[in-house]
Amino acid sequence: MSQEALLSRLNELPRIQRVLQELLDMVNNSEVDFRALAKKISTDQVLSARLLRLANSAHFGGNKSVSSVNEALLRVGTGPVRTLVVASVLSSAFPRIKTLDMDKYWEETFEVSIIASKIALETGMDSNEVFTTGVLHNIGELMIHTLVPEQAKVITQRAEQGESAIAVQEEILDITAPTLGAKLAKSWHFPDDMVDAIANFDEPRDAEISPKMATTLHLARSIHRDWDKLESNEGKSRYLTEHPDSRLLHISADFAPTIDKYRGNGRDLATYLNAA
Repeated sequence: MSQEALLSRLNELPRIQRVLQELLDMVNNSEVDFRALAKKISTDQVLSARLLRLANSAHFGGNKSVSSVNEALLRVGTGPVRTLVVASVLSSAFPRIKTLDMDKYWEETFEVSIIASKIALETGMDSNEVFTTGVLHNIGELMIHTLVPEQAKVITQRAEQGESAIAVQEEILDITAPTLGAKLAKSWHFPDDMVDAIANFDEPRDAEISPKMATTLHLARSIHRDWDKLESNEGKSRYLTEHPDSRLLHISADFAPTIDKYRGNGRDLATYLNAA
């Protein structure tokens, strides 16, 4: 399939609900009005329930539970709400996909996002923006499974046999998941630095606008893939010391306990953000 043929089918993707599109525009506006945002969220029962669940989770929970959208928004802040809206948009645009384990997809996506956000804190980046970019970074895979499921199965099979999924996508589709994802993120009016990081998370040295964020996503994906195979603290320290991305971002071996602390939180966060 040619790149042009696949891109011509983007209008076949499920349309997101109008309220979610409006919320997406609002959270991508740095000067969004807090009260208007709370009012708009309140019009969507599912999103309101997810926000309350998130606000009362162990991650944000205070001494007492909150029961209103206004209180929940005050507790979690606009950064996590942006991520919540993004997750809801993706859930709406990409409902259950037969050729992809969606529970596994979301768990892995949030694991990468959490690691990336912690790296961001170490390197002076906006951790909320990096987290949201992490949630979005692999949407191209969802697009491939939605638009060309038969080819997606072949790509998955070959990747499971050891081939690079990105290389196989290029061969079969003449376009890759990062490129597709960046095009969709741009059409949804996400900032250029996020779009650039999504386009280049697999080859961060090619990023022109946000190479640091792209490198952070690349490192977070590597850590997620490899961390559980490292059996000793010494092995983890060596991994961080020797990884090219770690060196570029000046991430030291001292970062290992942070990874251990938050490892596995992706499953819980996926539940909070995606459960109806």
